[in-house]
Formats: sequence, C-alpha cells, structure tokens
Amino acid sequence: MQTAQKVPLQSRRWVRDWVPKTLAATCSCCGLAAWIGVAAVSSSSSSSFTQPVRRKGLTSPNSAGGSGVAAASAGQLDLWQLQLAYDGTDLAGWQKQSEGVRTVQGEVDKALTLVFRTEIRTIGASRTDSGVHARGQVCHFEAPELWAGGPGRLEAETALRRLRMTLPSSVLAVRLCRGPTGFHARLTAVGKRYSYRLAVTDAVSPFEARSCWRCGPLDLQRVQEAARQLDGKRMDYTAFTLGDVEPDYHGSVEKFVRITVRPDGPDRILVLVACDRFLYRMVRRIVGALVEVGKGRGEPSGIASLGRKVVPTAPPEGLSLDAVIYAPEWGAGLTAGPPDAGVPGLEAPDWPGWSDDWLR
Repeated sequence: MQTAQKVPLQSRRWVRDWVPKTLAATCSCCGLAAWIGVAAVSSSSSSSFTQPVRRKGLTSPNSAGGSGVAAASAGQLDLWQLQLAYDGTDLAGWQKQSEGVRTVQGEVDKALTLVFRTEIRTIGASRTDSGVHARGQVCHFEAPELWAGGPGRLEAETALRRLRMTLPSSVLAVRLCRGPTGFHARLTAVGKRYSYRLAVTDAVSPFEARSCWRCGPLDLQRVQEAARQLDGKRMDYTAFTLGDVEPDYHGSVEKFVRITVRPDGPDRILVLVACDRFLYRMVRRIVGALVEVGKGRGEPSGIASLGRKVVPTAPPEGLSLDAVIYAPEWGAGLTAGPPDAGVPGLEAPDWPGWSDDWLR
C-alpha cells in the first residue's frame, strides 16, 4: 500500500508564519481550507510579506479618516473597489470595533487579508448601524500590485471567487474591481439610497422578520402625504438625528432629500429615501415620524416642524443601504454588468422616475 508523501515543513512554513492565529481560529470555510492547503503543497519556499511598499500614483486617502493601505506588503499598490451586500442582524454595524465584536468591516478585512495574503484595511462609504442591512455598500482598499501568493497580478475574478468562499454567509462580495486613481468610497460619493420596509400586520413570516418592522396598521394615504412634505425640499433635519453632527462626515444639517412611499405587496409598505449625506440615524427617524403620522398621532403637514424629542427612531431591521451613488468616472466598475451582478435577490427596489442626477 502506497504511503502518502509528507509535505516538507519548509513548504508549509508560510501558512504557519503568515496566517494570524485569530484568523485561523475563526475560519471554518471548507473551501478556503482546501484552497490554503493546495497553496501550501505547491509552495516550494516560504514567502516574505514585509518588503517596503510604493504607491502607484494614488491620491492618498489618509486625511479622510483612514489610510486604506495594505501594511507589510510588497511592491506597488493597486486601489480596489468592492461592493457588498449583507444581513446585518447578527453584526454590530459596519465599523470595526474591539476584539471579539463581529462587524461587517471586521469580517471583510479579515477575509481580504486571507485572500491577498497581506494585511488589508478597508474604508466604507457608509457606517451602517448594528442590525442594518445593505444591498449596495461600497468600500475601497489598497493591495500589492503583485500578489504575494505567486507570480504576476491577482485577477479580479479570481480574487472575487476566493473572497466569496472566505466571507461568512451573512456577507456577500457582489463586485470587486480595480478602481481609478483618486477614488474614495466615501469622499467621491455624491449620494446614497436607502429603503425601509414596514409590515402593517401582526402576521409576519419568521424568515421575513429579520428585514422589516412589524409596526401595525397604518393609514397609507397619510404617510404618503407626510412624505410629500419632505420630498424635494431643502430643510433643517436637526430633529431627525441623534447625537452630535460631525460636519466632516455628515455635512450640513440642511439637507436636500428625495423620499417616496408606496405599497410593497399585501400588508407591506416601502419607504425610499435618498440624500447626499445622511445625518446619524436620519432615515430611521424619518420613518419613525412617518409611522407616527400614519397612526394618527400627528398631522402630515406638521412633520417638518416636529421637535427632536418628539420624533421616534424606527428599529434597524427594516433598513437597507441599497446604493451608493458616484459620478460615472468614479463608479464605472461598480455599475458594470447587470444591476444585481447575477445574484438573485439583490435587486434594488423599483423607484419610478428616479434619476441619480438628482443628487449630482
């Protein structure tokens, strides 16, 4: 009986030296394990990931809240654009937090670090809250032009396939491509579109309960009339935010907002909201105010003058970031191909008459 040949320790050293213990301990994907195993067998010597880096004509995003730079990598750096979809129910929002707290950014950075075999740090377009979902979150990062795992460049299709194998099932990499020089996921965005789903019944499927607010009966006409008081107008949205306003991140408290409300099937209402830069929890508080009007606890004509203490905050589970909007020169790679990138269920809600030009 033929005995299986052992892989020399020298050949396996890069796996031991490179993969951080925290990553190895948390990675349970069989496909990824097989991929790493094949790489270990084919490797003839250990690799070094600590050579100095050089930027390839990139406009540095350091002054914009993070470097996005792949630390301890070799050669020049490419800028990458990544579009994500995720179920935020069991994640503590987008922003990376302390060790042991699962966030979208933390999971994505961890997976990208495994795929590119060098430390990756992403910068996201939106800091979605705990429990909030996304169909069209966008982030960018920098990675070595020459892949650390072998000769030549890592092709986008290969990187996307491996990233999908590595991420948890609640997070999907929709698109991945190299981006134009100077692109910044947050600073070059001209607007965002959110949707919020309401269930106006007490009978909600447990499979749908993670993505809608069971708010009870509403008068749809009153809700739509209240939404028209806000749609297409520039006004002060201080009453529709919580906490302090960060001018560098949120912009002015005066916002130009597009909003529409329509039925979304039996006993369902969909609220669609778009703006250049949203204030903290702004969409959830707009929805909370609309629900109050729909229940008869306020007049549609008075929604714009509600006080800050009067406006309730809708729960996070009904909210989804559907799209981040860029000028064509920045977002061409993110809009290439079909709108859902071939993934069923990622279609953004229909908004008749919508044009991204309203926010440009």
